[in-house]
Amino acid sequence: MSAALPVFGAKFPGVEYRLRPGAYALVYDARGHVALVHEDGDWYLPGGGLEVGETAEQALVREVDEECGCGVELGAEFAAAIEFLETRSGRKLEVHARYFRARFTGPSRAEFLPLAEAARRVRRQADAWVLHAAAPAPR
Repeated sequence: MSAALPVFGAKFPGVEYRLRPGAYALVYDARGHVALVHEDGDWYLPGGGLEVGETAEQALVREVDEECGCGVELGAEFAAAIEFLETRSGRKLEVHARYFRARFTGPSRAEFLPLAEAARRVRRQADAWVLHAAAPAPR
């Protein structure tokens, strides 16, 4: 990965953003479809924010269990990005997202969508970027 991370969204002057490191999984099924979670009307890659004292890998294992109801084997980190966003509750976040290739262990509650459809549906711009930037699904 290069030192300069892609940045999505806008950081407005005078607005306080809460730093939110996050870790997200790119998981393909046998058809090459991508796993997404559907939450509060929006679609996301599995994963989320790090809790105090967690590594990105620990957070991702915890988040996949919470969101998808299964375990996960993590592969290599392959991308990172920064995104400035506002939550539905109005909080302003500066998300530092790290993306890992992964494989679910056990049945998952995630939904698998074709890559192009997944990229259109995800709420976060960084997630859409990583889906477009990611290498094709492994065969």
